[in-house]
Amino acid sequence: MDIDCIEIERRLAIGFNEQLSLAARHRMVLSGISLDEISAHDQSFRPYIRETRDVLHWLSRSPDNSIIWYGEEAFPSFNPLRSHLPYMLMCSGTRPDTSIPCIGIVGTRHATYGALQEAFRLGMEASRNGMSVVSGFAEGIDQAGMTGSIKGGGPCMGILACGHSVEYPCLTMDMRRRIADTGGCVLSRFAPESPSYKSNFISRNMIIAAYSTILIAVQAPGKSGTLSTCDFQTQMGKDVYVGSQGVGDRFVQAGTTALFNDGIKVIGSLQEADIPGMQARLRVIETPDGDKDGNVRFGDRFYVVKKEIC
Repeated sequence: MDIDCIEIERRLAIGFNEQLSLAARHRMVLSGISLDEISAHDQSFRPYIRETRDVLHWLSRSPDNSIIWYGEEAFPSFNPLRSHLPYMLMCSGTRPDTSIPCIGIVGTRHATYGALQEAFRLGMEASRNGMSVVSGFAEGIDQAGMTGSIKGGGPCMGILACGHSVEYPCLTMDMRRRIADTGGCVLSRFAPESPSYKSNFISRNMIIAAYSTILIAVQAPGKSGTLSTCDFQTQMGKDVYVGSQGVGDRFVQAGTTALFNDGIKVIGSLQEADIPGMQARLRVIETPDGDKDGNVRFGDRFYVVKKEIC
């Protein structure tokens, strides 16, 4: 979209006013009404000067930085959700292709080793089957699933709970670069310098669910942000699955075990899931052959792509 800085600033200021509905903000954007006119009629309207200029500065840093606006093809649907929705997403990397299935892989930061391996394998399996992966950058399950996607060739979407200029979680800048190198992107609804406030994680989880065709909760305890992502996914009418490492009597399995007890299906491979628009025909399996050509290592285990199933 080729629009000048003044118009971008106007759209950003309107978009950041999240007390307004998406439809109301979109009408303001399309009307062409100036910020001064809006402020004169609505005393609660804020121009968000610091945030808008922060975004403009971030856009100027790299041609890979862009804004995905509400109504564009790469912007996800949040229906039927109505409150606290973003009007725009700051994107670093290749804009998402919403025409291909996207697998959400989420779970606890304190996962068991088996669960980390399962998240990695599911992420790699998604990529090898031509699907994208979306997750939230948290240590543990999120990063393992994203690493699997990257190893499989991507694309992967990482959703931040902070702005692009903030490195949270720590030591993730290298992962952000690898995501971009494999055709993926990093997304945030927050201005680039925004820190990771606690409330931001609910917003991040909403975006993960919005992009997910299906969502896999690999492993999570009873009080976990993973469950809020599952709740958003269910509200949007989309399928949730539990990983095979998510059911048991360990503390870190309490949340996903509760999902299983509520009737959520357990899967160990994407072939066991009903993925709208695509069937997973390639499976990633552990191999005892070790470090050979074509094998991929994660931790102390090696994986290989199983031949296509007819």
